[in-house]
Amino acid sequence: MLPADEDYAKGLLTIFTAHAVRPGQSLRASEVSREFLSRNLGRPFDYDAAVSYSEHRGWIRREFGRLRLTGGGFAEM
Repeated sequence: MLPADEDYAKGLLTIFTAHAVRPGQSLRASEVSREFLSRNLGRPFDYDAAVSYSEHRGWIRREFGRLRLTGGGFAEM
């Protein structure tokens, strides 16, 4: 992990904020990826790093092509 990965992960959480996602709710990973790139939050490998970092920190969980926000992720938002 790189120091910038946390910044990318926090950028990723802004997408959940914009969609008013609450703990336990999820978004399609493909939609989150598309929005991450279209908002110029980073490049595709930055998105992958953001998801990995967020998952490692317990902010999100990957489930069946979706990203589920956890209570910890919501608190970090």
